[in-house]
Amino acid sequence: MSPRLLRTEDAARYVGLSVSSFRNEVAPWCRKLHPVAGRVAWLRDDLDAWIDRLAGIERATETRIEARINPLDALP
Repeated sequence: MSPRLLRTEDAARYVGLSVSSFRNEVAPWCRKLHPVAGRVAWLRDDLDAWIDRLAGIERATETRIEARINPLDALP
């Protein structure tokens, strides 16, 4: 099982960059979380989204309520 939260060093390794490059290029696009006092973590989903943007891959988002409704529920 892969962790959803990665430390900065692990997040940099995950996207294939040095820590300094990660901080300059990736971190501004991702949410910086503090799971416990004095710790910084990055969501793996945000890192994947950054990689997708870099590759020109559009992610499908289901933010519309209609997208979450089962069409069969609308039948009479």
